Amino acid sequence: MYGPPTPPSEFDLPLSGTAVWPGPEGIGESRFDDVPEQAAVELPPELGDDPRIALRRTLGMFATGVTVITTREGGQVHGMTANAFMSVSLEPPLVLISVDRRTKMCRLLHEGRTYGVSVLCESQSDLSDRFAGRVNPAAPDPRFEIVHDTPLVEGALAHFVANVTRSYWGGDHSLFLGRVEYARYTAERTPLLFHGGRYERLGTA
Repeated sequence: MYGPPTPPSEFDLPLSGTAVWPGPEGIGESRFDDVPEQAAVELPPELGDDPRIALRRTLGMFATGVTVITTREGGQVHGMTANAFMSVSLEPPLVLISVDRRTKMCRLLHEGRTYGVSVLCESQSDLSDRFAGRVNPAAPDPRFEIVHDTPLVEGALAHFVANVTRSYWGGDHSLFLGRVEYARYTAERTPLLFHGGRYERLGTA
């Protein structure tokens, strides 16, 4: 038997010369917690004995971009690598992130709080690793710019700042729906992709 899953890694970095209102306790809880237990997912035996690992590997077949989610707390930049990011609506402009409920990030986010989303380009895999807790000592320290009092990773392919308008129960994750306050992109760069548990790049014709 496998033990309980290890919470995903996150990263705190100092941000000097800032004053941040900590806000109320983060939500991570909701009235939707009391849900009926569902039947087990049907998975073929060739995927292994642990259904959690099999499901994760199957979900990993969906190729995604890579983002760093950031917010500020007490003069610190707090960030984590995530690929669970999606657009929701253009009118009003809404995006959604999914955050593991055991993480500090989940406790920091609450309705009215802003978060940044930096979509990484293909040269930023070291940054992705760093914010996932896999630090390469030879890699340069990340740099940030502050937009709407929210840190964004310099050099990323695209940036968003969103204000949490709603949060929802999502099993072992919480879903944070954010109204976009700021967005920009750089057309000259290409995205960092993630598929099957590893980084990939866009192919060329």
